[in-house]
Amino acid sequence: MEQSEAPTRELTLDEAVSIAILLQKNGQLVEAEEVYRRIFDIAPNHPEALHYAGVLAHQQGRSDEAIALIEKSLGLVPDRADCYSNLGIVFQAQGKLDDAIVAYQRAISTAILVCCCERPANRSTRKPPIEQPFAWIPITSMRTPTWAFF
Repeated sequence: MEQSEAPTRELTLDEAVSIAILLQKNGQLVEAEEVYRRIFDIAPNHPEALHYAGVLAHQQGRSDEAIALIEKSLGLVPDRADCYSNLGIVFQAQGKLDDAIVAYQRAISTAILVCCCERPANRSTRKPPIEQPFAWIPITSMRTPTWAFF
């Protein structure tokens, strides 16, 4: 009896990125890097692939390359709090604490902005007591919105 081959199909870019991320999470860094390389052959400006390839570069000790990749991703999609957070991690590991602080602040402000835009019912109409960027963060999980100082 002859065995029939299973039907195959090409992966979409998003499926390939998901596979690369899964490989990366499972510690298969060389395999993940190869998948990213193939993605970049087809789509060199895929924001999510750039971001996670940057994380992978950092995991492999190539922090300068990590910064370049994550910053390129942010240049394409600037409202990604997770990218800013990972950029902060890389800067912090390099001892560039001022850059890390700026990246973390951008992560926080971007996350709040996205959160507020996605949940308009939770947006506070109250203004913070002082006008200082990144210093006052609205806490909207309470019934009456309040402000926390960081």
